[in-house]
Amino acid sequence: MNGPFAVPSEACAKALAELEADPLDLTPGTAAHVQACLACSEARVAWLAQAEESAAQAPAGYFQWLPGRILAKLPGTPRRARPHLALWALAAGLLAAVGVGGFLAGRANRTPMVEATLVPPAPAPDTRETLPDTPFQEGEEDFALLPNLSPEETRRLMERVSSPSNQP
Repeated sequence: MNGPFAVPSEACAKALAELEADPLDLTPGTAAHVQACLACSEARVAWLAQAEESAAQAPAGYFQWLPGRILAKLPGTPRRARPHLALWALAAGLLAAVGVGGFLAGRANRTPMVEATLVPPAPAPDTRETLPDTPFQEGEEDFALLPNLSPEETRRLMERVSSPSNQP
């Protein structure tokens, strides 16, 4: 068959008649014509699809030459050459070096924000003048004076405290 709507040739008419009878059992001459003629091979597949078989059957070799036919109908796309692996490694190394260098350069002269905003504290006033010598309450001031007593005063105080007349 020539063209999509052309009148079938004598060989195509003979092949179609044989396909109608049994699409699986073809004579060698018809099988050669079906392989060469696109319309007849598609007609054979259509007849096989209509068969009452439980599983659809395709002619021998159909799936081997089908990918080639499909690829032949597709427009060709030239393959682009992929960049060399060393170029990708160089780009990754350069990116890493720039990133680490920028990070370190940003941290080199930076002072912490807390230290930069703090005002130095005012000098503390002399606490000895404002606070008492001891942090004790009233009545305990006398005991705070014990270290200032002379040895003779300390002995007299101890005798007075240990005498039985002062005990309740």
